[in-house]
Amino acid sequence: MCMDLRRKRIRVLVDTWSEIMLNGVADRERAVELLRKLYSDAGIDPIRGASTPPDLFDKEMISLYIIGKWGLGIDKEVPREQLERLFPLEIAIERFIERLLSSSDPSRVCEEEREFCQSLDDSKVARILRFAFTKMYFGFSTEEEFRRVLKALYQALPGFEETIRRFTKFFIAYKIGEMIARGAVKNRMEMSLAKNTLALELSIPKAVPSNKYILEVAKHYFQIPERIRREVEKGKND
Repeated sequence: MCMDLRRKRIRVLVDTWSEIMLNGVADRERAVELLRKLYSDAGIDPIRGASTPPDLFDKEMISLYIIGKWGLGIDKEVPREQLERLFPLEIAIERFIERLLSSSDPSRVCEEEREFCQSLDDSKVARILRFAFTKMYFGFSTEEEFRRVLKALYQALPGFEETIRRFTKFFIAYKIGEMIARGAVKNRMEMSLAKNTLALELSIPKAVPSNKYILEVAKHYFQIPERIRREVEKGKND
Protein backbone atom coordinates (compact mmCIF):
# COMPACT_ATOMS: atom_id res chain seq x y z
CA MET A 1 0.00 0.00 0.00
CA CYS A 2 2.89 2.36 0.77
CA MET A 3 4.32 2.10 -2.74
CA ASP A 4 0.87 2.21 -4.33
CA LEU A 5 -0.01 5.42 -2.51
CA ARG A 6 3.36 6.95 -3.31
CA ARG A 7 2.96 6.12 -6.99
CA LYS A 8 -0.57 7.49 -7.02
CA ARG A 9 0.59 10.73 -5.41
CA ILE A 10 3.41 11.03 -7.95
CA ARG A 11 0.89 10.43 -10.76
CA VAL A 12 -1.34 13.24 -9.48
CA LEU A 13 1.63 15.60 -9.20
CA VAL A 14 2.89 14.73 -12.70
CA ASP A 15 -0.61 15.25 -14.10
CA THR A 16 -0.79 18.61 -12.34
CA TRP A 17 2.47 19.63 -13.97
CA SER A 18 1.07 18.55 -17.34
CA GLU A 19 -1.87 20.89 -16.84
CA ILE A 20 0.40 23.72 -15.72
CA MET A 21 2.68 23.32 -18.73
CA LEU A 22 -0.16 22.89 -21.21
CA ASN A 23 -2.04 25.95 -20.01
CA GLY A 24 0.87 28.14 -18.94
CA VAL A 25 -0.41 28.37 -15.36
CA ALA A 26 1.52 30.98 -13.37
CA ASP A 27 -1.04 31.70 -10.64
CA ARG A 28 -0.50 29.87 -7.34
CA GLU A 29 -4.18 29.73 -6.43
CA ARG A 30 -5.00 28.11 -9.76
CA ALA A 31 -2.25 25.53 -9.24
CA VAL A 32 -3.59 24.77 -5.76
CA GLU A 33 -7.07 24.22 -7.19
CA LEU A 34 -5.63 21.90 -9.83
CA LEU A 35 -4.01 19.86 -7.06
CA ARG A 36 -7.28 19.75 -5.13
CA LYS A 37 -9.23 18.55 -8.19
CA LEU A 38 -6.74 15.93 -9.35
CA TYR A 39 -6.27 14.47 -5.88
CA SER A 40 -10.05 14.29 -5.52
CA ASP A 41 -10.35 12.60 -8.93
CA ALA A 42 -7.72 10.04 -7.85
CA GLY A 43 -9.55 9.36 -4.58
CA ILE A 44 -6.49 9.86 -2.38
CA ASP A 45 -5.17 12.45 0.06
CA PRO A 46 -1.96 14.43 -0.31
CA ILE A 47 0.80 14.02 2.25
CA ARG A 48 -0.68 14.76 5.67
CA GLY A 49 -0.71 13.84 9.33
CA ALA A 50 -3.66 12.89 11.51
CA SER A 51 -5.64 16.07 10.77
CA THR A 52 -6.85 17.73 7.56
CA PRO A 53 -5.93 21.45 7.78
CA PRO A 54 -7.80 23.92 5.57
CA ASP A 55 -4.57 24.89 3.76
CA LEU A 56 -3.59 21.27 3.03
CA PHE A 57 -3.42 21.74 -0.74
CA ASP A 58 -1.41 24.93 -0.45
CA LYS A 59 1.03 22.92 1.68
CA GLU A 60 1.05 20.23 -1.02
CA MET A 61 2.63 22.77 -3.36
CA ILE A 62 5.83 21.59 -1.69
CA SER A 63 5.30 18.15 -3.26
CA LEU A 64 4.54 19.73 -6.62
CA TYR A 65 7.75 21.75 -6.47
CA ILE A 66 9.87 18.77 -5.43
CA ILE A 67 8.47 16.39 -8.06
CA GLY A 68 8.77 19.13 -10.66
CA LYS A 69 12.38 20.00 -9.90
CA TRP A 70 13.93 16.66 -8.89
CA GLY A 71 11.63 14.28 -10.71
CA LEU A 72 10.91 16.09 -13.97
CA GLY A 73 13.61 18.74 -14.27
CA ILE A 74 10.90 21.36 -14.76
CA ASP A 75 13.12 24.12 -13.40
CA LYS A 76 15.18 23.83 -16.60
CA GLU A 77 12.11 24.25 -18.82
CA VAL A 78 9.85 26.70 -17.01
CA PRO A 79 10.82 30.40 -16.97
CA ARG A 80 12.27 31.48 -13.63
CA GLU A 81 9.59 34.17 -13.28
CA GLN A 82 6.83 31.55 -13.55
CA LEU A 83 8.47 29.36 -10.90
CA GLU A 84 8.86 32.32 -8.57
CA ARG A 85 5.19 33.22 -8.94
CA LEU A 86 4.07 29.64 -8.32
CA PHE A 87 6.55 28.72 -5.58
CA PRO A 88 7.86 31.82 -3.74
CA LEU A 89 7.71 30.14 -0.32
CA GLU A 90 9.12 26.80 -1.47
CA ILE A 91 12.10 28.46 -3.15
CA ALA A 92 12.82 30.46 0.01
CA ILE A 93 12.52 27.34 2.18
CA GLU A 94 14.83 25.38 -0.10
CA ARG A 95 17.47 28.10 0.17
CA PHE A 96 17.09 28.23 3.97
CA ILE A 97 17.50 24.45 4.31
CA GLU A 98 20.63 24.55 2.16
CA ARG A 99 22.07 27.23 4.44
CA LEU A 100 21.02 25.27 7.53
CA LEU A 101 22.72 22.07 6.38
CA SER A 102 25.92 23.83 5.32
CA SER A 103 26.29 25.75 8.59
CA SER A 104 28.78 24.64 11.21
CA ASP A 105 26.63 26.36 13.85
CA PRO A 106 22.87 26.13 13.13
CA SER A 107 22.11 28.39 16.10
CA ARG A 108 23.60 31.30 14.12
CA VAL A 109 21.89 30.68 10.78
CA CYS A 110 19.26 33.33 11.46
CA GLU A 111 22.02 35.92 11.71
CA GLU A 112 22.70 35.23 8.03
CA GLU A 113 19.05 34.67 7.02
CA ARG A 114 17.62 37.51 9.11
CA GLU A 115 14.82 38.52 6.75
CA PHE A 116 13.58 34.95 6.32
CA CYS A 117 13.73 34.21 10.05
CA GLN A 118 11.90 37.40 10.94
CA SER A 119 9.00 36.27 8.75
CA LEU A 120 8.70 32.87 10.45
CA ASP A 121 5.61 31.65 12.25
CA ASP A 122 4.49 28.17 13.34
CA SER A 123 3.00 27.41 9.93
CA LYS A 124 6.15 28.33 8.02
CA VAL A 125 8.39 26.37 10.41
CA ALA A 126 6.18 23.32 9.89
CA ARG A 127 6.52 23.82 6.14
CA ILE A 128 10.31 23.79 6.39
CA LEU A 129 10.07 20.36 8.01
CA ARG A 130 7.41 19.24 5.55
CA PHE A 131 9.76 20.19 2.70
CA ALA A 132 12.57 18.08 4.15
CA PHE A 133 10.20 15.17 4.87
CA THR A 134 8.59 15.31 1.41
CA LYS A 135 11.95 15.27 -0.34
CA MET A 136 12.82 12.15 1.66
CA TYR A 137 9.40 10.55 1.11
CA PHE A 138 9.70 10.78 -2.68
CA GLY A 139 13.27 9.44 -2.62
CA PHE A 140 15.21 12.59 -3.48
CA SER A 141 17.07 12.75 -0.16
CA THR A 142 17.91 10.39 2.67
CA GLU A 143 16.40 9.89 6.08
CA GLU A 144 19.73 10.99 7.51
CA GLU A 145 19.37 14.34 5.77
CA PHE A 146 15.87 14.77 7.17
CA ARG A 147 17.16 14.04 10.67
CA ARG A 148 19.91 16.60 10.19
CA VAL A 149 17.36 19.24 9.19
CA LEU A 150 15.18 18.39 12.19
CA LYS A 151 18.00 18.64 14.70
CA ALA A 152 19.55 21.73 13.12
CA LEU A 153 16.19 23.51 13.05
CA TYR A 154 15.69 22.73 16.74
CA GLN A 155 18.98 24.49 17.41
CA ALA A 156 18.34 27.37 15.03
CA LEU A 157 14.80 28.27 16.13
CA PRO A 158 14.52 28.12 19.94
CA GLY A 159 11.18 29.93 19.86
CA PHE A 160 9.49 27.18 17.86
CA GLU A 161 10.23 24.09 19.95
CA GLU A 162 6.58 23.05 20.17
CA THR A 163 6.04 23.17 16.40
CA ILE A 164 9.22 21.15 15.85
CA ARG A 165 8.14 18.71 18.57
CA ARG A 166 4.76 18.17 16.87
CA PHE A 167 6.41 17.43 13.55
CA THR A 168 8.83 15.07 15.27
CA LYS A 169 5.84 13.13 16.60
CA PHE A 170 4.50 12.91 13.05
CA PHE A 171 7.84 11.64 11.73
CA ILE A 172 8.09 9.02 14.48
CA ALA A 173 4.53 7.90 13.70
CA TYR A 174 5.46 7.59 10.02
CA LYS A 175 8.58 5.57 10.79
CA ILE A 176 6.78 3.22 13.19
CA GLY A 177 4.07 2.71 10.56
CA GLU A 178 6.80 1.75 8.12
CA MET A 179 8.22 -0.72 10.63
CA ILE A 180 4.78 -2.26 11.20
CA ALA A 181 4.22 -2.58 7.45
CA ARG A 182 7.46 -4.53 6.97
CA GLY A 183 6.92 -6.71 10.03
CA ALA A 184 9.63 -5.20 12.24
CA VAL A 185 7.01 -4.19 14.84
CA LYS A 186 4.39 -6.84 15.56
CA ASN A 187 2.52 -5.74 18.70
CA ARG A 188 1.80 -2.87 21.08
CA MET A 189 4.81 -3.56 23.30
CA GLU A 190 7.21 -3.50 20.38
CA MET A 191 5.56 -0.32 19.12
CA SER A 192 6.12 1.42 22.44
CA LEU A 193 9.75 0.30 22.56
CA ALA A 194 10.40 1.39 18.97
CA LYS A 195 8.87 4.85 19.33
CA ASN A 196 10.77 5.59 22.54
CA THR A 197 14.04 4.41 20.98
CA LEU A 198 13.49 6.59 17.93
CA ALA A 199 12.60 9.61 20.08
CA LEU A 200 15.88 9.17 21.98
CA GLU A 201 17.82 9.02 18.70
CA LEU A 202 16.22 12.24 17.48
CA SER A 203 16.97 14.05 20.76
CA ILE A 204 13.85 16.25 20.64
CA PRO A 205 12.36 16.33 24.18
CA LYS A 206 8.76 15.24 24.82
CA ALA A 207 8.24 14.08 21.25
CA VAL A 208 6.94 10.54 21.83
CA PRO A 209 3.57 10.09 20.08
CA SER A 210 0.74 7.98 21.47
CA ASN A 211 0.15 4.58 19.88
CA LYS A 212 -3.25 5.70 18.62
CA TYR A 213 -1.72 8.74 16.96
CA ILE A 214 0.81 6.46 15.27
CA LEU A 215 -1.99 4.39 13.76
CA GLU A 216 -3.91 7.50 12.69
CA VAL A 217 -0.89 8.84 10.79
CA ALA A 218 0.36 5.49 9.48
CA LYS A 219 -2.90 4.59 7.74
CA HIS A 220 -2.28 7.37 5.21
CA TYR A 221 0.96 5.70 4.12
CA PHE A 222 0.93 1.99 4.96
CA GLN A 223 -1.21 -1.10 5.28
CA ILE A 224 -1.52 -1.73 9.03
CA PRO A 225 -2.53 -5.28 10.03
CA GLU A 226 -5.96 -5.37 11.64
CA ARG A 227 -4.59 -7.46 14.51
CA ILE A 228 -2.20 -4.70 15.56
CA ARG A 229 -4.87 -2.05 15.10
CA ARG A 230 -7.27 -3.91 17.41
CA GLU A 231 -4.56 -4.51 20.02
CA VAL A 232 -3.59 -0.83 20.13
CA GLU A 233 -7.16 0.45 20.15
CA LYS A 234 -8.15 -1.73 23.09
CA GLY A 235 -4.95 -1.05 25.03
CA LYS A 236 -3.64 2.02 26.83
CA ASN A 237 -2.97 5.10 24.74
CA ASP A 238 0.67 5.07 25.84
